[in-house]
Amino acid sequence: MKKLLIGTTVSIVVSSTLYAASSQNADIAQLQEDVKTLKLANQKMERESDANAMSGFQLAGYSSFDYANEENGDGSFSGVRFAPIFHYQYGNRFQFEGELDITINNEGETDIELEYAAGTYFVNDYLGVQIGKFLSPIGQFVQNLHPSWINKLPSTPVGFGHDGAAPTSNVGIALRGGLPKMANMRSNYVVFVSNAPTFGVAADGDVVIGAEAKTASVDGAKMWGARYALNPIGNMEIGISAATGDISEELLSGDEILRDYDVLGADFVYHFNAISLRGEYIQQKVGENTLSTLEGGTWKAWYTQASYQFSSINLEPVIRYSDYHNPETNRNQWAFGLNYLFANNIIAKIAYEINTDEDDTAIGSRANNNRFLAQFAFGF
Repeated sequence: MKKLLIGTTVSIVVSSTLYAASSQNADIAQLQEDVKTLKLANQKMERESDANAMSGFQLAGYSSFDYANEENGDGSFSGVRFAPIFHYQYGNRFQFEGELDITINNEGETDIELEYAAGTYFVNDYLGVQIGKFLSPIGQFVQNLHPSWINKLPSTPVGFGHDGAAPTSNVGIALRGGLPKMANMRSNYVVFVSNAPTFGVAADGDVVIGAEAKTASVDGAKMWGARYALNPIGNMEIGISAATGDISEELLSGDEILRDYDVLGADFVYHFNAISLRGEYIQQKVGENTLSTLEGGTWKAWYTQASYQFSSINLEPVIRYSDYHNPETNRNQWAFGLNYLFANNIIAKIAYEINTDEDDTAIGSRANNNRFLAQFAFGF
């Protein structure tokens, strides 16, 4: 009987020991599984953290407030503009940039337009692939100087606004970048393809080339273009631009036809101490089409501008001459301005324009009216 009890006791102890060992092994396995799960969760958090660290967002933009007093007219506060610009960047590989143009029209209603919205993937240090709606690479004024706090005068040169002689935007794809130094000179380039622009009669009866980009193109018509700019010396840039392709016209019947379309341009800018000189020439040529009653022709505009910034008193006088030709009219303008710089990005401007339409001799016509302008603008 005593041997039986001893055997039973040993059996119970062994069983208990085995159970305890089995339970301990299960706990260890569960602990290992928990540790593995925590490691995976931690790795995921690290990846997300790294991704967030590579993402950057910035809100920039500009705003301006205008006053105009036109000859033979009444002075009024003529413009309010707010243009937020959104920037997003992921590491050094991708960048998005978009601008809204928010203004108040003559009826007091708010107009909102998408100036541009495009993403760029940087292939390497010399090449970026851009797609979307982007400011026209042709010339310099539209893509570099159109913000009111950068433009040194309250107005644009004649022919360089909307529906003038210079395109303002494109919807398509572009290759942009800078090239390695050649003969100790830097240079940059843009090559693009976009939907064809439009041609027709505006609300005021003028025959115009639509400067704004379109998201539709008859028969898939396109335009191809490029700009190449060289920096022969540190404070100078000289650029040439060209484009060719088709331009579409909507007939009164509703049908759309295509015409030949060509663009040429040249521009320069030179900064010497406090002196800034710049100029630009743009030419658009529209071919003929026997199906239309509208004649083709050449639209061209150019301007030259000089300014001098007095650093001690923060004043900056500006003078600009601009000229615009199309098949129906020939306009030119002298603009004399004086700016006060509160800071590099905060500027108050006054200017006087002498406007002449050589094909309109009517006294007091709007095209011949001289005007006084004032503007307060700032960038952020």
